[in-house]
Amino acid sequence: MEDDFLSINIEYRFSSFIGSREPSDCITEYNAMLYAGSYADNKLNEYVGEIKFKTLNLRQAENEGLDISEMFDTYEYTYRHGQNFYNLNDNTFRKSVIKEFPDLDFGCEQLCIIETIGIVPKYRKKGLGAKVFKDLVWRFSHCELFIIQPYPLQFEFPENDKDLLPKLELQKFEKDKKKAAASLSEYYQSWGFKKIKGIKDLLFYCTLYRNEAFEKIDMDY
Repeated sequence: MEDDFLSINIEYRFSSFIGSREPSDCITEYNAMLYAGSYADNKLNEYVGEIKFKTLNLRQAENEGLDISEMFDTYEYTYRHGQNFYNLNDNTFRKSVIKEFPDLDFGCEQLCIIETIGIVPKYRKKGLGAKVFKDLVWRFSHCELFIIQPYPLQFEFPENDKDLLPKLELQKFEKDKKKAAASLSEYYQSWGFKKIKGIKDLLFYCTLYRNEAFEKIDMDY
């Protein structure tokens, strides 16, 4: 496949439980699979990478009288990071988040927490990460807030993602954890993510505000 014409297709996968509603039902877990080619269901297409993320439906939980704290507690990951930007006791964003994005004080329907982004070596340095993020924001436009932790995958425990990590050749990446995290943070900020003072390990993108870096992401190949 020529570098000057790279066709990427994304297949978003999720499952939904049918039954009596619980706080955990307000979280949907997605796995977006990236393929090179015209159609994601064509098994001949080449695997490019994947993104794992979760959406949290705050409005649904509130409307159905469900415990938002229990919703965050569905997964260790969402509970651990959620405490950094959300007051689980009174169901409001922390003051530092509202200071950066004041319109969130009027309500937030849903938010999205991106956990993993992995692109195989052959398709790196083509701007795919930024393009896939822009597609994600477009497809999930009902989410007002996107959150990501700039944690380098080369320092992830192998048993946490046995399927993805071996495909990424992580042994070639930066060995210094501090340098790797700083570089990854800058990379995500080039997509439009922002740091919020007082929140150390997370970056934020809010769809309620214009963002020049995000708008500059070129979706053409």
